[in-house]
Amino acid sequence: MEENKWDKKYREGFYENATEPHELLKRFYSLIPENGRVLDIAMGNGRDGAFLSDRGYSVFGVESSEEAIKIAQRTYGRSIHIVKAKAENLPIKPSSMDGVIVFYFLIRDIRDHILSLLKKGGILIYETFLKRQNEIDRKRNPAYLLNDGELLTMFQELELIFYEETIVTSDKRKRATARFIGRKV
Repeated sequence: MEENKWDKKYREGFYENATEPHELLKRFYSLIPENGRVLDIAMGNGRDGAFLSDRGYSVFGVESSEEAIKIAQRTYGRSIHIVKAKAENLPIKPSSMDGVIVFYFLIRDIRDHILSLLKKGGILIYETFLKRQNEIDRKRNPAYLLNDGELLTMFQELELIFYEETIVTSDKRKRATARFIGRKV
């Protein structure tokens, strides 16, 4: 059986130290309908889901890495309903989520499915790397990086609440990111 490439990074502690939720989520989570159901796609160690769970949301985290799931279960216990699955096979019913959050993960082919998961009035919070990231640090596969303006056009069906492309400095690392918040109308 082929090992998930992220399992090794998690086993080596690469992501275990990240405990604070993403700044974009801290800034805009309150837009998600109160006490709603939220899906965290590629949840990693569960820090964002735990943040929302602590604020009354029912959080479902989807992750394919066994190691990330172990960390999330050990760190956050039962505050997140964890589903082991690949994002391409999201086992979630359409129109069942008040919010969907995605951080530093991109598979363009699931865009339509992400949109279908949101209820009317549901909020999408999405942040990921731009191709410009390859000018800052190690070379990443361009298939998983956004062109400038691409995230904005990917979810143009949603009412735009916030959008920016910027260089973010956190954890002593620089990231070229696109940040999007939209509401399903």
